[in-house]
Amino acid sequence: MRMASNCYPCILDRAKFECDLVFDCENEKKEAIEELLDFMACHKGGVPALVGTQREVIIKRRSKNPDPYDNLKIESNHIAESLLPLAEKLYMESKSKIEALVRLAAAANSMEFGVKGHDFDNSTFARTFSAILSEKLEGDMQEVERRLRSFKNIFYLTDNSGEVIFDLFVIENLKEMGKHVVIGSKSEPILNDVTVQELEGMTGNKVVPTGSVVGTALEHLNPEARKLLFDPDWLILSKGMGNFETITEFDEKLAGRLIYVLRAKCEPVAMVLGVPKGTLVAKPV
Repeated sequence: MRMASNCYPCILDRAKFECDLVFDCENEKKEAIEELLDFMACHKGGVPALVGTQREVIIKRRSKNPDPYDNLKIESNHIAESLLPLAEKLYMESKSKIEALVRLAAAANSMEFGVKGHDFDNSTFARTFSAILSEKLEGDMQEVERRLRSFKNIFYLTDNSGEVIFDLFVIENLKEMGKHVVIGSKSEPILNDVTVQELEGMTGNKVVPTGSVVGTALEHLNPEARKLLFDPDWLILSKGMGNFETITEFDEKLAGRLIYVLRAKCEPVAMVLGVPKGTLVAKPV
């Protein structure tokens, strides 16, 4: 997926959000955003997630803060842990266990900061999560269920902290169905995405690094993650917009064994998916 007109102000809007997290001085904020503007002027039409990656590089370097979202990530995990009983209730009461897990994974992708036009805050999420779980889930669920039943091996590409608490619930239940799951997560902090190091303290599942960029970009993958991605015996379950923006650049190579699961939180992603902005999506490719 390539930059749309809406992507430019969205990337800048998130830059302002992040600058407010790490800088006290207005001049520091302005200089960071101006450096990002210079970069964007020279990289028109790129992949939004990779342009956004440069925003992260600039802000982390200038602030000398390797993880600007650290406190928000911890808080998000605590909020998600408090909501796990809702996830368990949805799963236990659902006639289709697989549909319930996919719905939960998509709804959890709502936990995202700083996306222009997407209203999320840790302090209010608990009040809205139950309603989110009942929203329409867009996608060919018959095909999604067929793939999740037919593949034994699943490479589960994570996205955000907080959200990952629900992902781990989904993964444990997939394992109870006899699935072998390997988790792919960021090799170092970027945005509010969960990292390999963070997950190693939260799960006994194998976790492999997928790079230090927003999304999953081939040029940044290590050999182990690349091998899993292109092994025909593995189903790829890809969480979130960053993964969608990057993997759509090569997803024809994964046809028949890829499922995107996300909330389409911005207009450009929603337009590519062919759904209204804000829709929960489970899209097999």
